[in-house]
Amino acid sequence: MRYKVLKSAIAFAVIAILSMQPVFASEEELRKEIAELKAKVSEMDQLKAQIAELQKQVGEQKCAILEQQGSVREVKQSLIQAVPSEGLIKYTPGEGVEIAPCGFKIQADATFIVQGTPDANNAGESNKSRCDASWSADIFIEKAFDDWGLALLHLEPGQANTLEDRLNVFSNVNRDANDTGANVPITEVWYQHYLFNKQISVTAGKMDPANYLDQNEYAFDETTQFLGRVFRNSPAVEWPNDNTLGASIAFAPEFVPYLALNASYFNANDSYQDIFDKPFISTELTFMPAKAFGYDEKIWGGNYRIYWWYNGLDHVKLTAADDSPKETNTGFGASFDQMLTDVFGAFARVGWQRQDVNIVSSNLNAAPVEWMWSAGLQMTGKYWKREDDVLAFAIGQLFPSEKYKGYDDGTIHGAAAEGHFEAYYNFKVTKNLALSPDIQFIWNPRGVNESYQGDRSTIFVYGMRGQVNF
Repeated sequence: MRYKVLKSAIAFAVIAILSMQPVFASEEELRKEIAELKAKVSEMDQLKAQIAELQKQVGEQKCAILEQQGSVREVKQSLIQAVPSEGLIKYTPGEGVEIAPCGFKIQADATFIVQGTPDANNAGESNKSRCDASWSADIFIEKAFDDWGLALLHLEPGQANTLEDRLNVFSNVNRDANDTGANVPITEVWYQHYLFNKQISVTAGKMDPANYLDQNEYAFDETTQFLGRVFRNSPAVEWPNDNTLGASIAFAPEFVPYLALNASYFNANDSYQDIFDKPFISTELTFMPAKAFGYDEKIWGGNYRIYWWYNGLDHVKLTAADDSPKETNTGFGASFDQMLTDVFGAFARVGWQRQDVNIVSSNLNAAPVEWMWSAGLQMTGKYWKREDDVLAFAIGQLFPSEKYKGYDDGTIHGAAAEGHFEAYYNFKVTKNLALSPDIQFIWNPRGVNESYQGDRSTIFVYGMRGQVNF
């Protein structure tokens, strides 16, 4: 009996083993098929790379022919009408259209801002409660010349300036304000040339001086970051009257990759006459600690900038009996930005300028500020699964000149430091659209902290910004 049971068990085991053989055979066949498919995918990738290279060569030949036959405008129009599959046109959401390999790139964005306040201190006889709007647009057209040059044309129309006309402050609340009456002015047009493997770059044309002085990773773009002027650039810098004729040279040596130096020269009064008589000169040194100490730049990237500037426009010395403009202005400052992790980042600014000269009134952004400081913190929305969102806040103060406080021009000057606080949340709706609710507080506006000096009420500003990238 036991023998029969044992025999049956052995037979059952043999049958089970034999029945599993097709399964094993099937898995082996699948492995072979997977390997064959991977080989085919690799061959397809190689073919795609060859096709892309051929498309690029065809595009280069077409560019050469078009450039010989027509103007730049005709070249661009022909490329726009070209078949995209020929590798001439590349569109990246939020980054614009790149027409390659000829090097044309067209990018545009628009910013819409609504700001309101119950505390307008320059409302006149009208209601102190205001809610106003503005818009601006940026249109960039670039032409790259292989790896040795770049030309840029920047158009910047806009309309209205929200609350800025209704506030009497040292530093106003809408740095994006650009009221051109909806006309389309040329904000920048310049050419940049590279030397010694891009270790040296030279730029000349109509330029924005703020692009070459006092930059900051977290507080330098009013279309996506802080709106308040105090957090965009130092109010203790007396900038030229507008974007103006100038030149800049930047040096970023390969043997010390953690240092960069630039020097700039601009026509301070934007007159294009006697361009060397009234200069705005600046120089800036940048130190990048992550590169210097070998840290991971994706977590610890940062820039530490120190700078000096000189404004050669004619100024009145506040302490002189003679009020004829014979003085110039100068100052220095620092701007720091530092990643703390891949989520957090911090920034700080400090600046100083001469205290004994009156700021030239034709500069609409100028204020009688001797020195200032600001600092802030930002974080991405990684912790709530919104990695493209940004939450940020900043605080700062502007200190009026001691000489300005005592200057007798028939008006009463505030003696206190004007304080600013701003917070915003940049909510990325799509790749092309972002919405940013924004709040600002201003205390001791224009240095007023006593009732006899004027309206000393704290100003509260609420707003919403919409940013569209084409």
